[in-house]
Amino acid sequence: MSRDEQHNPDPNENAARIVGESAAQGETPADLEAAWLEWSKGIQKVDERGMTLLRAAFEAGYEAGRIPAAAELGRRGGLKGGKSRAERLSAEQRVEIAKKAAATRWEKR
Repeated sequence: MSRDEQHNPDPNENAARIVGESAAQGETPADLEAAWLEWSKGIQKVDERGMTLLRAAFEAGYEAGRIPAAAELGRRGGLKGGKSRAERLSAEQRVEIAKKAAATRWEKR
């Protein structure tokens, strides 16, 4: 990772990291607004757009966590998605994807 990437992380990756860390910290209150206020107290140095994105991610995660069946359906979809996509790809498409991935890996060196 370059020095510039370390000091200017992607805002989406940063938001995902923050949501993941906070979700691992424990239980949230039953009320969504109370849960947001409690959770957002620890957020610093985020602009208005970032807070809006964090709020949306928080609400989605909060609702998914309240409905275990929905979380299980999402997990099942994720488990079968890659295999299903791989089966639909032609040999030519797989070659193009592999070339793009290799170029990206070599670009980082």
